[in-house]
Amino acid sequence: SAEARAPLPVAPGRCSLSLPAGLPYASGLMSRAPPTLLLVEDDSDLRDALVEILLAEGHTVAATENGDEALAWLEAHPCPALLLVDMWTPRKDSWRLLDTLRREPRFADLPVMAISSGEERHPAIREVLAKPFDREALLAGVRRFVHPLH
Repeated sequence: SAEARAPLPVAPGRCSLSLPAGLPYASGLMSRAPPTLLLVEDDSDLRDALVEILLAEGHTVAATENGDEALAWLEAHPCPALLLVDMWTPRKDSWRLLDTLRREPRFADLPVMAISSGEERHPAIREVLAKPFDREALLAGVRRFVHPLH
């Protein structure tokens, strides 16, 4: 869908970054929105499936199609709790994204989980989620960095 390709949160109403001041997230019981995960995945079917799995676990997810869109998203929003990045997008711009994150001090603490069929090496990568992977491997990896609020 076009919405999934835009450098904006995929699920309308779930974005923790654009709530009006003073309004609670979801129910009045939560004092803050769940952490935002930024996903970079060029395959729209896989991107949609990953977003669905992560939303079901209680995460807020922003999804982009490539590294350039992810960088634009990062420039416009507060830092996410975790960056999940497919390393082999057609333009290979995931590498450029990681180089930029490595140079920028404000991204020094941003954990990066690479999604790849190989053992990628880059100083910004904290963990590699090897393709093919199942739902539990994805969620176990995410949980090492982020805990959903439900």
